[in-house]
Amino acid sequence: MAFEYNDSKKETGVDVTLELPGGETVPVTNVSYSEEAETSEVQFNTSYSRDIAVTGVSYSGSFEIAGRNNSLRDTLWQETAENENLNTSLPSYLSSITIIDGDGKAYVFTNVLVTSHSKDAPSDDRVTESYDFEAEKLITEG
Repeated sequence: MAFEYNDSKKETGVDVTLELPGGETVPVTNVSYSEEAETSEVQFNTSYSRDIAVTGVSYSGSFEIAGRNNSLRDTLWQETAENENLNTSLPSYLSSITIIDGDGKAYVFTNVLVTSHSKDAPSDDRVTESYDFEAEKLITEG
């Protein structure tokens, strides 16, 4: 979406939804992700020129939700009982997460691990929670 501002266009975000395995959907207030090529310099002959070879691609990102959503946290971080006196929570591997933007384009991340969870509960504003993730593959649809 764009609007006119001093003879120039300014782009604004669109509504975004996060879809988890099993079909649960969660409205997202902010999302970002990056695709990063892993590279290596290689030399195939005796010349001084080098080529850059792509050895892999990694995907990482984050998303933020507004308000309290304990069921999402329980889905992404599982409680485990290591012994009778100590409980801790560990991140869960997810087969996929799908980020659907307001234009209907879907970004499907597969083999996902949520690597961090943060919660901000200010006294004068709304509660927000953010999650960081890493994924093995990205497929775009739409």
